Amino acid sequence: MAQLVKEGFRVPVIAKALELNRTYCDSLLKKPVKKAKKAVIEKDALLKQRIRHLCERFPRYGYRRIKVMLLRQYSMQVNHKRVHRLMRDMGLLVKSPQREASRKKRSGKIPVSQSNEHFQCDMTKIWCGKDGWGYLFAVIDAYDREMVGYSFSRYCRTEELLHAVDNAFNY
Repeated sequence: MAQLVKEGFRVPVIAKALELNRTYCDSLLKKPVKKAKKAVIEKDALLKQRIRHLCERFPRYGYRRIKVMLLRQYSMQVNHKRVHRLMRDMGLLVKSPQREASRKKRSGKIPVSQSNEHFQCDMTKIWCGKDGWGYLFAVIDAYDREMVGYSFSRYCRTEELLHAVDNAFNY
C-alpha cells in the first residue's frame, strides 16, 4: 500500500481498486504513535504518593471515598477504576465486612394452654364468576384451630376484617 502511494497513486483510487474501505487504507498508511510511558509512570508515582497519604489519614476509606478525597484535597480528577487498581497494587484496599446470614429457625408458635386465649386472622380470595373476586376473612382460635368468626365480602377493606373480629368476640 505504501509503495503504491510512493508511486503517485491516490488513496481513494487504491481503495476502490482493492475494494477496501478508504479510512482503513488511510489507517494502514499512518505510523503508529507510541505513548510516552515515562509521563504515565511519573503521574502514577505522584498519584500513588497521594493515595498512600490519604489512606494513612483515613485508614477505613475505600477506593471510592479516596477518589472523592483526591478531588477535594488535590483537585485530581481520577477514574475510580484507576484508584482501585493502584490501591490493590499497593495493598491498601479495605476489606468489606462479611455479614453472616441468620440461621435461627423461628417456629412462630405462641404457646397456648386453653381455648379463646389467642386468635389468628386469615384472608383468602375466591373467584365468584361474573361477580369477580370475593374475599373471605376468618378469625381462628389458635388452641383448637376452630373458626370463631368470619366475614365474606366483595371488597378487601379493613372494615370487613373488623367485622369478622367482632363476630369472633360476640361468639
